[in-house]
Amino acid sequence: MSSVRRRRTRTETEDGEGWRATSSTNVMTPKRRSGRREKREERVGKDEDEDAKKRGVGVRRRPLDAVVAVLAVVWLGVVYTGEMYAHASAQRACSWPKVKDGTRVMVVADPQLVDEFTYKNLKKGSSGLAFAEAVCDAYVKRALRTAVRKFSPDKVVFLGDLFGHGARLDEEEWHAQRRRVDAALSWPRDGEDSKYLTVVGNHDVGYAEVMRYHPGMLARFEEWYGRSNFVARVGGVDFVGVNAMVLDGHGPASNETWAFIDGLGEEKSQTPRVLLTHIPLPNPGQKCGPNRNSAVIPGRMIGKPPQVMYQDYLTEKSAQRLLRAIEPALVLSGHDHDQCEVTHEYESKRTGEQVSVRELTVGTVSALNGNDYPSFLMMTVPGSARANNDATKEELIPTKLCVLPDIRRIVRSYARVGICSVLIILGPPLGELITAAKSFATRRTIMGLMRCVLVYKFT
Repeated sequence: MSSVRRRRTRTETEDGEGWRATSSTNVMTPKRRSGRREKREERVGKDEDEDAKKRGVGVRRRPLDAVVAVLAVVWLGVVYTGEMYAHASAQRACSWPKVKDGTRVMVVADPQLVDEFTYKNLKKGSSGLAFAEAVCDAYVKRALRTAVRKFSPDKVVFLGDLFGHGARLDEEEWHAQRRRVDAALSWPRDGEDSKYLTVVGNHDVGYAEVMRYHPGMLARFEEWYGRSNFVARVGGVDFVGVNAMVLDGHGPASNETWAFIDGLGEEKSQTPRVLLTHIPLPNPGQKCGPNRNSAVIPGRMIGKPPQVMYQDYLTEKSAQRLLRAIEPALVLSGHDHDQCEVTHEYESKRTGEQVSVRELTVGTVSALNGNDYPSFLMMTVPGSARANNDATKEELIPTKLCVLPDIRRIVRSYARVGICSVLIILGPPLGELITAAKSFATRRTIMGLMRCVLVYKFT
């Protein structure tokens, strides 16, 4: 017969038991058939991945990759909300007081960028201090940049304490901090310096006793940020800045400042004036109005005039002398870190009558200086000078307070998302670990019970 007769027999092979063909024609064994099937499936899988890549469809990712991608998107949204939207949303409620042909002035107090002297438990060069400085700088920078871009002020006036502790720094350290201050405040160094005005604060140059023995501290500040005593015409009003740190002291800086003030008192100018001083005038009534967020400071003084090392308010004697010489329509001060509104009375040198003037203490613009609601002041100065008898009226220079976002809410949102992110990423491994631990504990319990039973049975 031409056909080959086949039969299958059950035999042992070298690989073990299996089927084989007894004729000359090969018969596929089950093992060879399974191996070819696996190779075919692997080849088909590779072809599908290549086709997917050609179509622009990515290869299927692991679940963890998708989770990380979602968390990255969530974090982008949270950071954008905290660093950008929060400031834009808070400042949306702010606006310039309306004055025809007025000059817009933004008043900022006490940026006082934190440093190693602010947090004594954070060592210089430590990661903790670097983090605190970064948070402080970012908040101040974001607040001011947002405000300048949104409101386009004609002038920006600072009420002192730009530095954290400038009076304690040597030349190299001071210039390093100066660059940091310039960056945080976006201080112009391109010929537009005149747009920014500032008076000195105690954290910039110290008090009179410090300047008496270290005059270079005041000199370097004035070199980079302007004269400590000045008169600047803004619209139809003269802004008069004074070095309040030396008014209750003595020495060359104190003599120079009082000579400047008394000289203004001899002038017969009809131009209204705004007095700029870092240290507030006395507040014996201990009342600050509705915008106050903390208790009113009773007033501390370390040392006695003329050897003052620290003070919360000017003395009554210095304040009255200052008001009689300047006769301001408005007084702006800082130092307190919180908002305060006080009305002062003094005897006019020109008329001999009792005159009242309003003082606005502007709260700090920084979120790390003890005020949960940082702020800045917006004011519109009239464009033309008015008669001096109108200069003391409150309506002459209208102001509005602009409150900035509460950093605690921003930090809490970061903390919540951070905790959720850790739990989501570590959730599956932790679940497996807990399951394994429970299983191990269960086995140990069972073995312990069996051991107890055996011991009990054979004893």
